[in-house]
Formats: sequence, structure tokens, C-alpha cells
Amino acid sequence: MRTTVDHFTTAEKVALDQACGLARTIADTFTAMYPSAAYLVLERDEDDPDVLWLHSIRDVTGGILCDFEPASAALPGLTDADLRQAWGERDPQLPGDLLDLVRRMGDVGGCFDFLPDSAEREDDPGDSGPSLLCLLLSDQAEPGLWDWGGEAILRPYSAPRPPTGAPGHD
Repeated sequence: MRTTVDHFTTAEKVALDQACGLARTIADTFTAMYPSAAYLVLERDEDDPDVLWLHSIRDVTGGILCDFEPASAALPGLTDADLRQAWGERDPQLPGDLLDLVRRMGDVGGCFDFLPDSAEREDDPGDSGPSLLCLLLSDQAEPGLWDWGGEAILRPYSAPRPPTGAPGHD
């Protein structure tokens, strides 16, 4: 079967739009489970930077609400019936299901934010800037770089952008 370039391009756009919607579902899920959650932190694989791993869920100051390393047990229950239904056969309490969805969102071209300095911790791996990415989970969370990823950025929420010229926000 042949397909046109235009059909393929449209399918890519639809997949990316769906990834953006799924990012919102994930953000709403984790703020329902952890009301002060601001960042789902992802770590790039040391050997293959295209491979992501779950690292932690953090509040706006970088405080860890959930540490995925060492491998943790199931996450808290999700009481919101609509969000639970949105996960279908997947279970938001299982880190493996979350990891699979995160990787699939990247596979369709979605880009995750860089973790901002304000949410970094002393015990973060290596040079945390390039190795830690995140999904912004609340309207209190700021991206590490405001202008990153263009239309491919998976940013369901964000704090208001500071005015140009504000310290650290040029």
C-alpha cells in the first residue's frame, strides 16, 4: 500500500496532537495523586540519550514526592473516575505503564522540557541540566528553557512566563 507524503505528514501531526493530550492526562493524574506535584522528572540513559527513564515526581521547589529509584512499589491510588477511565487498560499506579507511555510520546516526536535550576537537587545524577528532562504537571511549574521544542513540546501546564529581562529568564 502506498501513501502520500501529505497523508503521512497529517498522521504525524495527529500523533503529536494526541501526545500533547496524553501529556495533559498524565499531568492531571499525578496532580490528583500528589496535589503538590509540579514536575515528572525523566532521566536520559547514560549510553543512549534517546532513551528515557523515570526519575522522580517533584514539587515546585524540587522536593521529591516520589522517587522511582530504586524501583518503587505501586504509586498511590487514583480516586478520580474520569482520569482512571482515561488510562484504559493501563494502570497509572504502575511505573512501567507510565514509562511506556512517556517513551511512546517521545517516539511520535514529542519533546520534554529541561528541568529548571529551581527544581534541581544536589544529589541529581551528573550534570543534571542535560541529563534530566521533565513534564510540567502544574501551572506553578516553570520550564528550564521557555523557548524549546516549538510545536513538539509536551507542556500541558506552565507558570506564566516572566517578563523579558527578568533574572534567569532571557
